[in-house]
This record gives sequence, structure tokens and C-alpha cells, in this order.
Amino acid sequence: MSQPSSDRVQLAQDQQRRGATDLPPPRVSVVIPTYRRPQALQACLQALDRQTYTGGWELIVVDDGSPTPVSINSTGRHPCTVIRQANAGPSAARNRGVQAARGEWIACTDDDCLPESTWLETLMRTAAQHPDALIGGTTVNGLVNDPYAATSQLIVDLVYEHFNANANNAYFFASNNILCRRDQFLKINGFDESFEIASEDRDFCDRWRMQDWPLVWQPEAKIEHRHAQSLSKFIHLHFRYGRGAYRYQLIRKHRGSGTMRQDMGFHQLLPKRIWHHCRKIRNPIRRFHTLFNLCLWQAINIIGFAAEGLSVKFTSRSKRIRGASS
Repeated sequence: MSQPSSDRVQLAQDQQRRGATDLPPPRVSVVIPTYRRPQALQACLQALDRQTYTGGWELIVVDDGSPTPVSINSTGRHPCTVIRQANAGPSAARNRGVQAARGEWIACTDDDCLPESTWLETLMRTAAQHPDALIGGTTVNGLVNDPYAATSQLIVDLVYEHFNANANNAYFFASNNILCRRDQFLKINGFDESFEIASEDRDFCDRWRMQDWPLVWQPEAKIEHRHAQSLSKFIHLHFRYGRGAYRYQLIRKHRGSGTMRQDMGFHQLLPKRIWHHCRKIRNPIRRFHTLFNLCLWQAINIIGFAAEGLSVKFTSRSKRIRGASS
């Protein structure tokens, strides 16, 4: 997670321009990676400006190489630093933000999310009770009339329902709603930037568990997710998730932190959980659409998983052939 000297100069200038270096260190640093979503980012910042948390906190926005550089109209009531980097993906952007952070605690959300006013206060209250834990909150779909966004959120709900059944011994959190101590984040080297496709949050949680540190789910720390999708975007998203899942399972196996077999309980119980949720949908057309999207999700996920597996095997074989012929 090295930082080029020219970017360090830019960062120092940004902080000085906003007066951040003249203030005492904040208690929390909120890190937001952003790419090509200026309107969504502005809405996110407005939601953050309504936070009820009274402790000192700062905002760090990492522009991950947007074609038009990020311009923030108002930094609200808290110090704000904007860092621009060449496009490297959300993992690299979050790591970059944490490098620049001055807070003891790091909270992460995304540019297409609207944290509720009590979000940061609730996370920090939970952290006071579990100071060594990775704290995760709850995400709700903010686009109720978007069937693909609704299905994607239902998938997250199904995952949390299974893997985080014990809130004080949770297993996985999405990276758009977490909080942890900065020193712990740095000790495990943050997010693995080689996960350019997806599953960097699964890998992060796995490495967190390897340290015997707890994960605690706080359902009341809510954010509203507004990620508009179409059929093609839905397919592309879950194909990427399938590819990321293969990479995650491969790395996990090699470092001895677990196997895919341990996660199969989720898939075995999935039909029952899906039916339980779909029964709540009164509109029969919407219920059918949801069931269709969930079946499509599983199919596309499997195809993405298999495609990444074939790609890895082909790449490994090509390297062996080149090595033998050199």
C-alpha cells in the first residue's frame, strides 16, 4: 500500500487547504471510494452531514480516477480530504483512504449509499462494547421499484441471515458498511488489491477471523443502497461475483483458512430461505420476477465461478509451458 511522493504532496495540500492539519486528530475517519458518480456522491455526503455522532470525525473521499475529477461543493461540518488516484479499483481506493486517515477508527461506506442519521453513532456505540471487533451494519435497498436492485439486496439479506445468525459471532460483512480500528486494519494489510473483480470483502473478513478477532453485526447501523441495475448490469454484476468467489476460495484454500465445503450449508438451505422470503411478496408477478432473478443469479454465479477457474488453470498451464520452453 505504498503512496507515490507526488500524491503525498497533493494529499498534504488538500489537507492544509481544508484546515485538517490544524485540528486535533478525529476519533473516526469515514472513507468513501468513488468513481464516476458525482451526483450519488453528493447525496452520500449530504446524508453524512446529518450524522448525530458528536465525537470528532473526518471524511476522506478517494477519487479512483474518475474521468472528471471529483469536486465537492460543501464539506459540511467536518474536515474533508479528497484524494485522487489512477483507477485501481475500490480495494486500492479504500486502502489509500485509510493510509491518509488520522482517526483511531475507520468507517467505510460507498458513494451510492445513504447512511441513516444515527449510522456512525450506532457503530461507535457498538464498538465501545466490542473494541477489538469488526463491526458491520445493515444495508437496505433504496430503489424499491428496481427489481434487479431489490433482488441483489435480497441476496445480501439471505447471506447475512445465514452467516450472521449469531450477531456477536458473525462471519461476513459487505465493505459498504463496516467499522474497525485503524491499527487492526493495517495489521492485516487492509483489502487485498488483487481482488479487482469482487470478493475483497469476503477475503478481508476471512483474514480478520484468522487473527481470532470477532465480527459483530449491529443491525441498527443502517445505510440505504441506491445502486440502479438493469438485466444486463445484474448479469454482469453476479458474473463478477462468481469470478471473485473462485479466486477467494482458491486463496483461502492455499493459506489454510478454510474450504468451500464449509460454506455449502448456505446453498443447501437456500431453496427454503428463498421460498420463505418470496411468500411475503403479495404481487404474483413481482413474486415470479423475484424467483426468476434468483434462479438467474445462481446460474450466472456458477458460470462466473467456472469461467474464473478455467482462466486460472489456462494461465497456470501457459506459464508452465513458457517456463519449460525457456
